[in-house]
Amino acid sequence: MRYIPIALCIVLLSVLAGCKGGKELATGQSVPQEIRNDFENLVASYPQWSTFSSKGSADLALGQGGSLSASTQVRMVRGESLQISVRIFLGIEVARLYMTRDSLFLVDKMQRRYMAESLADIGNQLAQTFSLATVQDALLGRIFLLDTTSGQYRIDDFEVVASGSSRWSLLPRRQDARFGYRFDLNGTKLLSTKCTSADGRKSVACHYADFIRQGQSDNFPTSMQLALTGLSLPLSLNLHYDASSVAWNGSVSVEKPNLSRYTRVTATQLLKELSL
Repeated sequence: MRYIPIALCIVLLSVLAGCKGGKELATGQSVPQEIRNDFENLVASYPQWSTFSSKGSADLALGQGGSLSASTQVRMVRGESLQISVRIFLGIEVARLYMTRDSLFLVDKMQRRYMAESLADIGNQLAQTFSLATVQDALLGRIFLLDTTSGQYRIDDFEVVASGSSRWSLLPRRQDARFGYRFDLNGTKLLSTKCTSADGRKSVACHYADFIRQGQSDNFPTSMQLALTGLSLPLSLNLHYDASSVAWNGSVSVEKPNLSRYTRVTATQLLKELSL
């Protein structure tokens, strides 16, 4: 499953959204009006969307295990489906990630194997919430709250930390006792999303860069760097969108692959192969 790790690491973006509701952060000082304005401008800058598509590339570093590079095609239907196609030379598809509201499929076309799991089962295995909406938000460089409809939040749902100048951070007030997650911003640009275990030994961070215009702001990231630390095999993934191919609200075809001639493997087998 040579190219499956690329698709799998893209799914691991959702770990950033993975902490089940638990403890509440203490209410801090009132939020300055300037920060409130930034928050309102941030949310207003997100375009209303029904579909998204983009071509791009992915580069994966597997600790001491070398690296992989491939081209990608990302297609989304909001709240319904996500498809990420991993391709090599001549546009040959070697792996595909397909996700719906309740299921996840990873297909290895080279070895004709696939994994199929319900999101509920994956969430139970990870002890974390796992949803299509938060994966889509992470891939679009947006802030989010867990266990809520995508985009339904207010600034009072967050603890706000001003870092000086135009830098500020948002920490959702409802956090898990085992993990905490936060968003770091510069004005209306989301710079990073981070999730860290309570003991500080494991972390997932996604850094966003190379912003282009969306809505009224230049804050749509075309580059994402995902890093996972504290695992037996550290992973780093760079995902890039081709800015010229980014398209919103167009006609998008997202198809579940025909798996009748493929052999099914389990998520446990996949993770074991990757030594995660």
